[in-house]
Amino acid sequence: MNRTIFAAGACALALTSAAQAQSLPDLGGVTVLDTITVTTPLRRTSSLERTTSSVTVIAREEIERSAAADLASLLKNHTGVSVSLNGGMGAAGGASLRGTTESQTLVLVNGVRVAAATSASAALFNIPLESIERVEIAKGAHSAQYGADAIGGIINIITRQGGPCANGNPSCTTVTAGVMHPWGGTLAVDRMGRSESGWDYSFGGSLFGTRGYDFTVPSWSGHEPDDNGFARGSLHYSLSKDYDWGRIYSTGLASRARTQYDNKPRPGSLLGLNETERDTLSGKIGARLDHSPDWKSTLEFSAGKDEATNFRDGVAVENIFGTTRYGMLASTEKSFATGTVDHILGFGVEAYREEINSTGNYAVKKRDLAAVFSQYSLEFGDLTVDAGLRFDHNEQFGEATTYNIGASYAVLPELIVRASHGTGFRAPTFNDLYYDDPEIGVGSPDLRPERSRSWEAGVNWRPTDTTSLDVSVYRNRIKDQIGWGGVIGSLYAENLERVSITGLEVTLDHRFNDRWGVRASLDLRRPINEVRDRYVRYQDRFRASIEADFQATEKLWLKAGVFHVGDRFSNHTNTQRMPAYTTVDLSAIYSLDPQSQLKLSVENLFDEKYERIPNYVAPGRTINLSLSRTF
Repeated sequence: MNRTIFAAGACALALTSAAQAQSLPDLGGVTVLDTITVTTPLRRTSSLERTTSSVTVIAREEIERSAAADLASLLKNHTGVSVSLNGGMGAAGGASLRGTTESQTLVLVNGVRVAAATSASAALFNIPLESIERVEIAKGAHSAQYGADAIGGIINIITRQGGPCANGNPSCTTVTAGVMHPWGGTLAVDRMGRSESGWDYSFGGSLFGTRGYDFTVPSWSGHEPDDNGFARGSLHYSLSKDYDWGRIYSTGLASRARTQYDNKPRPGSLLGLNETERDTLSGKIGARLDHSPDWKSTLEFSAGKDEATNFRDGVAVENIFGTTRYGMLASTEKSFATGTVDHILGFGVEAYREEINSTGNYAVKKRDLAAVFSQYSLEFGDLTVDAGLRFDHNEQFGEATTYNIGASYAVLPELIVRASHGTGFRAPTFNDLYYDDPEIGVGSPDLRPERSRSWEAGVNWRPTDTTSLDVSVYRNRIKDQIGWGGVIGSLYAENLERVSITGLEVTLDHRFNDRWGVRASLDLRRPINEVRDRYVRYQDRFRASIEADFQATEKLWLKAGVFHVGDRFSNHTNTQRMPAYTTVDLSAIYSLDPQSQLKLSVENLFDEKYERIPNYVAPGRTINLSLSRTF
């Protein structure tokens, strides 16, 4: 029987069994699980069952069935992921992995960096769920593959891909329209297919808007008593074609969003800007040359832009923080065998330029980065070994060499153990180095890059075709972590912290029958600032969840989830705590006919009041009703 043993975090896909399993009468009705492939951990296509580190895949079907209304809400429910926002949709903030910071977690769109080079934040709100095919989350240090900023791991968002439709038609169009509470609405259109000449394509767009709610508590000094609205428009495309000699491909995403927020002017300040327009552009074009069945090379060119314009009605002054990034990647990969051992050896070079366009004062506004890297994989029966080595040169701070090595072994057909070790680094941002604002503070041009060493060990046990248990333990030590000292008006950046993060992740999936199943997860962390001998502020220390899905009738599908986050500390001295909270999400999908689906989802059903960041109120009860039809 063909089997797939799921790697760490991939157990979440067991809930969407229709996408993974099929009954084959000619094999006596046995269940055959589809092999799942990922591209993120090794920067090449590889089997998820052979991965040597923890990887989570959020597939398109799970996105469609989730109660989440945006990418931040989708990510926060997965083991190892924390999301902190200064309010609701469109608010500043981001996602981090395994107790690291947002700037220590690399966010990609189709493998292309999208974070701002000034703040290191990625505009998650500018990536609509309607444009996403899947999300791959690779946890642990991956600088040996991707260079700077992958200390906690990588979140790679893959946009909708082309090809024949699920119903077998060569092309199809899906239209989704919906309304939400707080008052808002969405409209999305996606066209995909394969042309007669063999081009796989997907293109579409979406509009979204909500009146939002008041992001801040009344006692905060910057509070303004009004709702903070959010609006976004986006476009995406994907093109590819296979030839006898290889493949050519291109992807792109463009979004513009406007967010209102609270920022009552401080005494003596002339600004108090309280709206942001943020543009996100990401695209690449590439070609793969197949020299032979076991040797191929790839060349890619990429470009991206992130620009935030802060303003206030009636105020002539604007603050602009913009990043433009151009890059090139060339790699070659050779597969060969020696006896019963299979090998994959790869080499590559990468270079990109980052430029900033800002109204702020920066002594330097551009930098060039270049790297060479190599990857090696070995498969010998039930043993898999992966190793990587990379050398980066950054014209601002110098050089960095990183590596990783990992192994997985099938002790039994149903039991796989794995272990890995890696190093990582984060390059200081332009804000860290050169920011200069008399109302806030200044950067420090002599900063060193942050560096890390991490290891993890895990086990995946699948005693039956309907039950899977995955357990991971990990430790990550970060030195020279960059922090900002002083007070508002005289802040300054410095390498002042050493951080260690020890954690345990557990995910259990079980399907009771074809109609219903359950997933439970546990996430324990101990994020310690070793300089202060205290817990790192804002970081989660305990998370737990349980989700159940139920096929009530042939046309009705239901899902419910309970998510709990323990208390956290809100200051460096650990004298102030942010209370624990529990939220409940529900979703229901009703198939009106094979082409039409009606979806009702509710996030935070009981309107739990909580804060992820002090003085910023997290979203309350959010209700969405939408209708999708495929033509």
